[in-house]
Amino acid sequence: MGTMSEPDSCGANMVRIIGWMLLLICGCVLPMSVQAQAIRQADLFSFSVGYMDFDKTESHRESADFRFEYRWGTSLLPMLQPSWQRWDHSVQVHPIFATETTSRGALYGMGGLGMDLYMGPHGIFTWSEGVGLFYPGAMQPMGSVIEFRSQAEVGWRFTDQTRLTLQASHISNAHITGRNPGAEIAGIYLHVPLDTPHRY
Repeated sequence: MGTMSEPDSCGANMVRIIGWMLLLICGCVLPMSVQAQAIRQADLFSFSVGYMDFDKTESHRESADFRFEYRWGTSLLPMLQPSWQRWDHSVQVHPIFATETTSRGALYGMGGLGMDLYMGPHGIFTWSEGVGLFYPGAMQPMGSVIEFRSQAEVGWRFTDQTRLTLQASHISNAHITGRNPGAEIAGIYLHVPLDTPHRY
């Protein structure tokens, strides 16, 4: 059992290390670049192209990865505590709904939360976690129908709130079954605003 879970542990650790490094960079930059006025984030339609299992060489697993996502613009933090609205200029938490497919016919549907950290008027870092249902298609089974996704993104936010970000993500079943090979994905996102943002 230990050998089967080893690839997943390595992949998960790699994504976590990338995420913590980016978070550390954000923590250093953020205090120096906070905007005076918060901007309500627009709802986003997101499209991503990536490469699944970029860190492995098994031909039955490597594939192109395609994603379509909806990211709700209103932050959840002020809903939990109204006084947290003052954080909106630096950190927001948003629901994410995603569908994903690969060139090997795998399908994944997921819901989760994304935490945005704003680095000045244009820099953006997003850490997201989600859970959903996975169908492997022609690729190697992932050990469970239920799979979790952890993802780190870093990129640029344009003035109209369109975003271009790079992502590294990890999908696995978190060892809820005995088999948990996991998969690592690297890719690029285009996030398109679906409404007009406004200042508070």
